[in-house]
Amino acid sequence: MTTLKEIQKNCTCPVFLDDLTRQLYATDASIYQVSPLGAAFPRSLEETSEIMAACAASDIPMIPRGAGSGLAGGALGEALILDFSRYNRVITDFNREARTVRVGAGVVLDQLNEFLKPHGLTFGPDVATSSRATVGGMIANNSSGARAPFYGTTLEHVAGLEIVMSGGETALLSAESRDMRDRLAEAHAGVLAQRQEIEKRFHNGIPKRWPGYGLDRYLRSLDAGEPDPAKLVGGSEGTLCTVYAATLRVVPLPPSSGLVLLFFDSVKEATRASAALLDLEPVGIEIIDDMLFNQTKGQQAFAGARALLELDDKPCRAILLVEFYEHQEEKVAALLGRGLGMRHHVCATAQEKAMVWNLRKSGLSLLTGCPGPAKPTAGIEDVAVPPHHLPEYIDALTGILGRLGLQASFYGHAASGLLHVRPVVDLHTARDLQRYRQLSDEVAALAKQFRASLTAEHGVGIEHTEYMLDQVGPELLNTMRLVKNAFDPKDLMNPGKIFDNGRWRFDTDLRQGVGAAIPIPFEPVLLFDAKDHSFVGNLEQCNGCGGCRKDAPTMCPTFQATGEEYMSTRGRANIIRAVLEGRLDGGEEPLLSESLEIALSNCLSCKACAAECPSNVNLPLLKAELVHARHRKYGIPLYARVLSRTDLLGALGSALPGITNALLQNSAFRMLLKHLVRVAPERPLPTYVGERFDTWFRGRDNGRQPKRGTVLLWDDCFVRHNEPQIGKAAVAVLEAAGYGVRLLEGHACCGRPAFSMGRLDLARRFGRRNLDLLKQTEGPVLFLEPSCYAMFREDYRELGLDGAAEAAERAVLFEHFIEFLLRKEPEALKLRTLESGLAVHVHCHAKALTDTGLALQLGRRLAGSKATLLDSGCCGMAGAFGALKGKYALSMEVGEALVKLINALPEDTRLIASGTSCRQQINHCTVRPVTHFAEILAEALE
Repeated sequence: MTTLKEIQKNCTCPVFLDDLTRQLYATDASIYQVSPLGAAFPRSLEETSEIMAACAASDIPMIPRGAGSGLAGGALGEALILDFSRYNRVITDFNREARTVRVGAGVVLDQLNEFLKPHGLTFGPDVATSSRATVGGMIANNSSGARAPFYGTTLEHVAGLEIVMSGGETALLSAESRDMRDRLAEAHAGVLAQRQEIEKRFHNGIPKRWPGYGLDRYLRSLDAGEPDPAKLVGGSEGTLCTVYAATLRVVPLPPSSGLVLLFFDSVKEATRASAALLDLEPVGIEIIDDMLFNQTKGQQAFAGARALLELDDKPCRAILLVEFYEHQEEKVAALLGRGLGMRHHVCATAQEKAMVWNLRKSGLSLLTGCPGPAKPTAGIEDVAVPPHHLPEYIDALTGILGRLGLQASFYGHAASGLLHVRPVVDLHTARDLQRYRQLSDEVAALAKQFRASLTAEHGVGIEHTEYMLDQVGPELLNTMRLVKNAFDPKDLMNPGKIFDNGRWRFDTDLRQGVGAAIPIPFEPVLLFDAKDHSFVGNLEQCNGCGGCRKDAPTMCPTFQATGEEYMSTRGRANIIRAVLEGRLDGGEEPLLSESLEIALSNCLSCKACAAECPSNVNLPLLKAELVHARHRKYGIPLYARVLSRTDLLGALGSALPGITNALLQNSAFRMLLKHLVRVAPERPLPTYVGERFDTWFRGRDNGRQPKRGTVLLWDDCFVRHNEPQIGKAAVAVLEAAGYGVRLLEGHACCGRPAFSMGRLDLARRFGRRNLDLLKQTEGPVLFLEPSCYAMFREDYRELGLDGAAEAAERAVLFEHFIEFLLRKEPEALKLRTLESGLAVHVHCHAKALTDTGLALQLGRRLAGSKATLLDSGCCGMAGAFGALKGKYALSMEVGEALVKLINALPEDTRLIASGTSCRQQINHCTVRPVTHFAEILAEALE
């Protein structure tokens, strides 16, 4: 037989069998961990057929995979993973009149809907993971989402499937195609023979799916006179074949929607209200409980939603989201007339609706982001009962939870009869694992009692395979086996799933099981103050949901640029865990691990994960801690010593600017820098000025008396030594507004370069000096550079520095300070309106820590409606990252999306970027001038 290594050598399809790849694909969004044989990345139908045929010839099992966002472990196993998310993302054959479109299996739902939106169309089923869920994965799970009562499931929108079977054979499945008719003859007869049992078990009372293959849907296609084998593949979880592409039916975008929020004192009351509203035929009814929405406290991304819901001022225990499309005004009025709940809110704008739905879609990650080892855990979260029986089911389930002494979160699709109930358990302990098993067994029995679907949305996977016989009965399971034999006679596709062969159990192959602990070969020095208060706690916040794989900026910029799993936050967290647990690089000294270096060195420390991941996985802190530990044990390399001292480089450069700038342009000197400190010769380096900003400031003549008090202006290293014009502009604006301006005399560098390089002792030393000086002053501290602001706002606290909390309260970005002033006193500054348009690119650290809408509002004060906020991610420069010879290409790749946005701007549009690194990258990659907010404001002063 041919080995996988031989297949790897002979096939055109990229195949990776290394340990790093295997560990990256050992987990998904479930609680399980199983190392695969390797991963393949087919780039075409031919490569898919080739690799699958080669594997079949040697009896090598295969598992198709999309985003790896499944919750039941369906994409895990001891097989070759076929990852379609990297290359198979093409959208073709769009027919607007017929409302059909052909998509590759790797197309992401949000990507598809973005393509359809200009045509007034959308794909009906809208899953919470739409930012990364692939169409192939949605078909494999027959996904549906919040609006299933209106749109149904994915399968109801599939016109045809292009599949590859385990032997490499291709087929087109649709109601019109005759492919597979002969091979399915026995299964076809089996379905007809079991008609009565299918109709009894798989009744029409649930808007979602039943466990296993869609026998009910196939039977209905037979009754309609158009037998459609695609109905069997949808929901088969990769156990029959691989879906390579699909022709989908799309639907018109709803012209508008009505969204009503009802607030309750208990989940029980909310479920009763939901059942009472079904007669109004809502598009969907969602429940979120207090365990979920309390996780939004302190998160900038959810500040608007919390204010809208008045969660701080008017507490509640559960919220219903009730949505209508048709006859919405009459239905909203009818709903409100029933007087349900403690209070209500009718969402008035698209922005309000978007904030509410964003909170709901983030539910999974918000819950798993709870501090501590006990987490709201998947396992019983996929049961759907007939919707009008939901209150009784929740009552019965609450009784089981109470008897076992467990708390749980309740959220999800009330109108579909499906609440995602997540018990809070610590699977590191034997007691909770035992309770978890008992709960699962009792819920499976309860589901059967209520004639419910045990796996109505997330699939059977590892989680529920052992319950299949009891849930569907031997007759229907045997009928499903006939289907399996027709498609996959050698049982090579995702073996052991759906048909229990004894391999998979609900409570085995756990990512973190009883007694498991991630060993830490160093003493952490950072506090992880925001939530977890420990290195391991933050690392374990990564639940694998794949939110870092989303297409939209900012998280995670390196994944967006490359599509590589190891470039995502999830991938990095998995690598760190695997290295520390000795599962990579032969268990060698973890801090010297090559895999760890790959994970850490490609992280831009942009902080997007800490803000945009609802679980708040903070990779920059994890990276800084690990690099610091390596420095402490093995020494600090020269490049890290040099590049962490921006202050020293600035002082030296500005002392002899002519000589310095000439040297930086000299090719021989640049080659020396390349070899000594790893600086890429292609990267332009900032030039130095003769008169430093602080020197200018001390020597200027300022006879004005401040009317509004005095502010401290933080003159960062680049303003001081490279871009003094920005500081001068800021001073002009502040003084025009009636403020006195002071500098913090004698301050050190903020410590950002040192922190990013893992030199935490140096960053602490700088921070201690700065905070000691700051204690002797009063008033706000204004920052022109967002990365310096982030040190004061967040990272000094992580270093455990005395006075950090007080400094964080005083820190404010310059442009935000001006916007706040003008909101209170519109006449405080007299500004001319710019004739040109204005585009603002916001620094990653500002996005992570502030409301970006403030920058847009200030821009509109200057350019009115012609001011826009670029929908941009990271520029790719990231301080010294983009200057390193080994990272220059990646930096440019990350920056491509921003460059495209900038190049598409009208020629007369002015561009603002407050980050020094951002301006450096923009100047390097485009011909468009870029300035700081301070410069534009100074120019606009009357």
